Amino acid sequence: MGSSVIDFGLALEHDIDEQYQYTPGEIVKGSIKMETIGRTAIRRISINIRGEGVVAWEDQVNGSFKASEEYINATHVVEESRKPEPIMLDKGTHCFDFEYRLPDNLPSSFIGKFGSVTYVFKACAAGDRPGDTSIISEPFLILRSLPLSEHFRHGASAKIEKRIWRKLTWGKVKLTAKVNRLGGTQGEDLFINAEVANRSPARITAMQTSLIMNTLYLAQNRAIPFRQIVNKRRDEYELLRGDGRRWQNVRLSIPPYIPETKLEFCDIIEVSYTLQFRIEIAGGKEMKIEFPFMVGSMQEGHETSRNKNHIMNRQWTLSSKELQMGPDGDHPDPDYDQDRDWYHENVPELRPEDSKVMNPLYQDQDKKISQNNIENFQPSFDELPEVIENTKL
Repeated sequence: MGSSVIDFGLALEHDIDEQYQYTPGEIVKGSIKMETIGRTAIRRISINIRGEGVVAWEDQVNGSFKASEEYINATHVVEESRKPEPIMLDKGTHCFDFEYRLPDNLPSSFIGKFGSVTYVFKACAAGDRPGDTSIISEPFLILRSLPLSEHFRHGASAKIEKRIWRKLTWGKVKLTAKVNRLGGTQGEDLFINAEVANRSPARITAMQTSLIMNTLYLAQNRAIPFRQIVNKRRDEYELLRGDGRRWQNVRLSIPPYIPETKLEFCDIIEVSYTLQFRIEIAGGKEMKIEFPFMVGSMQEGHETSRNKNHIMNRQWTLSSKELQMGPDGDHPDPDYDQDRDWYHENVPELRPEDSKVMNPLYQDQDKKISQNNIENFQPSFDELPEVIENTKL
């Protein structure tokens, strides 16, 4: 091919927020585009889909730790010459369509501090001469559906207080926080009510509410946790003795492209979330309230085709050789069409539903609000204005 190919591209059909975003089980459609300036010899045009998870980190004492998983590795031959002579493409633009039904057991896409879950389509066009090849790749996102139970649609509240000494005087700081729900889906809004009362000699410098992603990376029988803020609202205001600060209906959005809680079907990365309300006290001290939070997935806007009888990907757990054999396993299948089927270089592991790794972050009882402090709280926030104001005690 060489210089006769002036454009080689790969396009996927999807239009959710201009992102290539899909759910497991959905049929992905796309096309390979090739533009030539003269007659071009082609031996083979193929498309490959690959999904993998990777974890890696360095430990100064114990060395490096690595782990990986492959969720899918399938190839489809879009066009191929079955004769000694290559296929000749005329000058102009040529499009080659393909489609593939994604397996049901794919974990959501994820990129974190020590690991990731990624998916990519790669198209390859091989010419008549060795090394005469064009390659293009296109990453895409997987977002699993995790319906929220009614329990997480309810809110909660908690309060704590702390006695603070300064020289020969002391006083208490009281913190109350309420959230309208303990779970939500990507893109939804949470509403926070909070109040701080400073009856101490300490100086409060800031209030902040955050949605925190807790990630646990697993490799070689070791684990390393990492916490990161995915969204926050910060209120930097100084409160002296006798001052108070109140939040009413303060909005905090759940980011649209974070993975759901648990990261199901991934055995090397665990994901959970915490909703935190914190105040900062001069001198490096702080007070905080934390609620375990569930992030689910919203399906609005997704149009998923689940036709199991579709010829594409009808045997996604079989190898190329097995696909070509008939029911008896000894003779070729007369209905087998290599140009239309996908073959898998590796068979994904089908994990049982009960193969889950418990996240130690959830077992740290010192960082959780006790059940005695949590009350059902269900205000109607939809039409209330957001208010942040000072109070006098």
